[in-house]
Amino acid sequence: MLANKSSLDPIINMKRTILTLAALLLAPLAAHTSDLPNTASAGTQEKPTAGSADARRDLLLKDALAHKLSDSMGMLQVVPLALARYWLNQDTAAADRAIIRAASPELPGVVSAKDEGSEEDGHYYLQCYLVQRVYFLFNSRSEYFSARMSKAAEDAVAKSMWDWASVACKKKMVAPEHIGWLAGTENLAGRVWASFWGAAQILAEHPDYRDRKYADGTPVQEMARAFDDYYKLFTRERAAKGLMVEVNSGYNDWTLDAWYNIADFSRDPLTRQRMKMFLDLWWADWAIEQIDGVRGGSRHRCYPGGNSQEGPGAGGEAAWYLFGVGQPARALGPKYVGPATTFYRPSPIVTDLLRAPDRGTYAYFSRRLGLGTTKYAGKEKANKPTDAYDGTILAPDDGNLLRYTFCTPDFVMGTSMVPALPLEDWTLISCQNRWEGVIFASNRTARIFVQPEAADGKHYYNASWSVQNKGVMIVQRLRSSRKAQGQRVWLDASLKREEQGGWVFAEAPQAYAAVRIVEGGSRWESDPAKKGRGGNGMWLRCVNEFSPVILEVAKKSDYSDLAAFQKAILANSMKWKNNTLDYESSLYTTKLTFHADYSKVPEVDGVPVNYNPKKVYDSPFIQGDFDSGVVTIQKGDRKMIVDFNKTTVTDHER
Repeated sequence: MLANKSSLDPIINMKRTILTLAALLLAPLAAHTSDLPNTASAGTQEKPTAGSADARRDLLLKDALAHKLSDSMGMLQVVPLALARYWLNQDTAAADRAIIRAASPELPGVVSAKDEGSEEDGHYYLQCYLVQRVYFLFNSRSEYFSARMSKAAEDAVAKSMWDWASVACKKKMVAPEHIGWLAGTENLAGRVWASFWGAAQILAEHPDYRDRKYADGTPVQEMARAFDDYYKLFTRERAAKGLMVEVNSGYNDWTLDAWYNIADFSRDPLTRQRMKMFLDLWWADWAIEQIDGVRGGSRHRCYPGGNSQEGPGAGGEAAWYLFGVGQPARALGPKYVGPATTFYRPSPIVTDLLRAPDRGTYAYFSRRLGLGTTKYAGKEKANKPTDAYDGTILAPDDGNLLRYTFCTPDFVMGTSMVPALPLEDWTLISCQNRWEGVIFASNRTARIFVQPEAADGKHYYNASWSVQNKGVMIVQRLRSSRKAQGQRVWLDASLKREEQGGWVFAEAPQAYAAVRIVEGGSRWESDPAKKGRGGNGMWLRCVNEFSPVILEVAKKSDYSDLAAFQKAILANSMKWKNNTLDYESSLYTTKLTFHADYSKVPEVDGVPVNYNPKKVYDSPFIQGDFDSGVVTIQKGDRKMIVDFNKTTVTDHER
């Protein structure tokens, strides 16, 4: 194991860097003329049917209408409520007043570059895409609900968009050679760049701004084309190399929220189609790992507490609006505006993948990007692509991160398998708060996962490495971790527990699980609930924080009862000698070899783990070679090929 070569600032300190960036990005918002997607006018859609996406959207909008707009509200509160009023064509005068305020940097809750407020409270440049969605839908040239905004509101948004984007946005931000550069974290960059895209499209169509030039000399029309070209390349690169870096993180909801604008409103047919293809692939990737709207498999940037112990993972609430699965958000929050009001509908084959019993039992291998550098953390590999942003640089071709998920109708279990690398080899958005464990069917909070304690209660980095085959996993703390303390295993309170022969056995509604702390023993610790979140379970703490932890999970149908499962586990061969663990599972007929001194790569049935296989997606339902740009999504006899190399618009569903 290599030692850390430099001191890295954690992501919690990124706010200062991003706010420094904000000084360059902030000037007010931007103008909007509508870009029309390839879909029917919203005003002429069929009447929503019970249980349809349209019906679910309308329920949310009607609920939002019941909430009063207040001058004390920040932009993230204002925009959803104003959008609902425009959409339902009720109290639009109040919506106008709210949007005029939202177009002003003086709006309460919008922080300046000198402030340290949370992003939920402000950060104007992170919220522009929301105002843009309102403009696209309701301005005087909209093909959806034209002229529901007043001219004063429309002009206010247009002016603020120009004032902001004309100075903050530069064409070199979307240069192809900088496709792996992110302004801070993935979701921050996603929202800022989508806002730049939206401003450029709006200004290019607006008679008062379309013939102007940005501060860097780029004509407005040229900037709009450059951002369309960027998203054509961006969607191809990410689809070809593993989608998100913030894997299965709740932050994905913010990122996608901004991207629905591109799928809905781009006037460039190829840009629009590629974003829809990308969304189909993202939701297919989500669908084959979820049970009842809770996504299983490993998570990155999954915070301790309620997020880990109860949260549904990425897409958990947004999925309700698109698919009708899981649980809806309690109100029209800003990160659900996109999925609730988008005209994008997942391809039928993606929807068909939701049914866990139909999918059966399978393993899903996928490569994910993660290596690289977080530039504000003190390690630079290249010159800045532009002086307008700073943050994360992804290594483009070698992820060294193999995500493995074992999926059954009864449980989903997964980990991010990585070599024992030093912290500074990873981008912080990849190695922060990784979560490895299992979720169980029939109970949304039923889960077991391995997680160290975070020194600050929120963040830990490069905490563990692991190996998994089918329903057997071994996890160990890394000595090169940062801000991680101890090692623990969480068992949800809904699981019935028994201890025998050094193992902890747990029973879920449809599965059995066994946990073994290999060396040093363990002790139970409670986790008091805080503000009603988390705390509904117990921690099994490793006395030796660097002991390997074994987790084996089986479907109840594999055994006659819990006693039979216990007998099989206790009979399995487990050898621990010279810092090497050999564990054999009779159920899964597999042997895992784990070198706890980091001297060798873990082995599955005598074969070292290959962290960079040829395929970027490898499951019965999603197949694609790394960097090919062509992915096949299939179920039974149905097949859909999403080809990000095609330069003409085609029907990608087959």
